[in-house]
Amino acid sequence: MAFKLALTPTYRTKVTVEIPNEAGRIEKSDFTVEFKRVNMDRVEELRKLPQLDVLRDVVAGFSGLFDETGSEVTFNQAHLDALLAIPHALFAMADAFWTSIYKAKEKN
Repeated sequence: MAFKLALTPTYRTKVTVEIPNEAGRIEKSDFTVEFKRVNMDRVEELRKLPQLDVLRDVVAGFSGLFDETGSEVTFNQAHLDALLAIPHALFAMADAFWTSIYKAKEKN
């Protein structure tokens, strides 16, 4: 596939969150995050910011998140803030963002 200079303004990637449960085991869950594309000047600026601020800047949406009743959570600022308040989710999202920029997908 040929590389295109004209890219979409956003892209989606899967985020896997690992959270310890009451039994001390790790529970894995995943959802999809939509990130805004940024240029290299913006990447350099973002590298100087706390990860919370980076994610507030680059997250454009998400899907595959559910509330306690099993209803899918819609993307809005309140739900993003609630998601970013969970350290495991924040770090998983930050890792997914930076990996999407700096590391090409590896084949198994």
